[in-house]
Amino acid sequence: MKATALALILAVLAGAGAPAAAAQETGAPAGATRFDPREYQARVHGEKTRVLVLGSPHLSGAPADFDAAALEPLLARLEAFAPDVIAIENLSGESLHALRAYDGVYQSTADDYGRLAFVLAALARAGTGLDLPEAEAEARRLLADWPDAPTPAQRRRLAAVFAAAGDPNSALVQWWRLDPAERKAGDGVRQPLVDQLEAYAARRNESHLIGARLAARLGLERVHPVDDHAGDDAMLARIEPLTAWFSRPEFDALRDNPDFARLAGAAGRLTTPGQVMETYRDLNSAEAGRTDADLQWLIMLDRPSDGNIARARMAEWEARNLRQVAHIREASLEAPGGRVLVIVGSAHKPWFDAYLGLMTDVEVVDADAVLR
Repeated sequence: MKATALALILAVLAGAGAPAAAAQETGAPAGATRFDPREYQARVHGEKTRVLVLGSPHLSGAPADFDAAALEPLLARLEAFAPDVIAIENLSGESLHALRAYDGVYQSTADDYGRLAFVLAALARAGTGLDLPEAEAEARRLLADWPDAPTPAQRRRLAAVFAAAGDPNSALVQWWRLDPAERKAGDGVRQPLVDQLEAYAARRNESHLIGARLAARLGLERVHPVDDHAGDDAMLARIEPLTAWFSRPEFDALRDNPDFARLAGAAGRLTTPGQVMETYRDLNSAEAGRTDADLQWLIMLDRPSDGNIARARMAEWEARNLRQVAHIREASLEAPGGRVLVIVGSAHKPWFDAYLGLMTDVEVVDADAVLR
């Protein structure tokens, strides 16, 4: 009934003659059909939603002696940005559940990208009795009625529910918001889950070393996983011919390109706080974004490939970026006119900035201004 009523309201609004009025007020000729959503940005009532996309190296590739304390100056600058919403490059429990349900289509993609999430979800289910969909529904119910000053028992319960929902990074947000003495078994958290949460927290991964850690500092209740691999099935049969195409001698120059080597090896330059800031400033510059896009993706378009295999890969890459941006846009509805921080592999950043810049009430924040 509610869905039907909403559909009727939207249908009425859609037919209310808004296009003609908008055309008159913007100076466009009556009956004009060309539409650019950016035209609405100047018409937004109140503040725009400011979105900062932080391109990051994957910290799993950091040197063996990497110390997360070196991230402190980066965390300080992001904390000063004060995001209301933090999005991370991880699959949601909903996505993991769908990929596993269609395993015959995706061929173990769910386990490739969500193995640890499934481990924690299984341990949390033992304490909560909830499977992934049930836990997601419970997490939403709890957050909808979340008190201003939750008890340690409530935080432990929500941590367990997030873990059961396939969202270990949000579970860590709740875990880290507990006093250390309260990080113990109870309220749906059994000791094996305690041990696995601590082990998960010790991994080198930007989603929790930056995203979840910052959320806990800022008093947020969760992070928002926005990654998407729903298009992976399209490339499964094309991986071998694409690999063969890339092995041709014409790509040796790319592999030897010093700019490509600098960008690809960014994770190796994170030993000191100074290196961290220098590396993140480099990766988030407009120059690096353009260079990365040209070196990695323009080559898919500006030369022939057998069976147009490279253009197929390009289509899959763009589709994945569009899906991720759609998830980011959905997360942003939690804070219209607020601030959103997106933490993502640096190769995605120029695409995210471009696509987010098309949104009707979004202002893409210059990362360089924040990092400097």
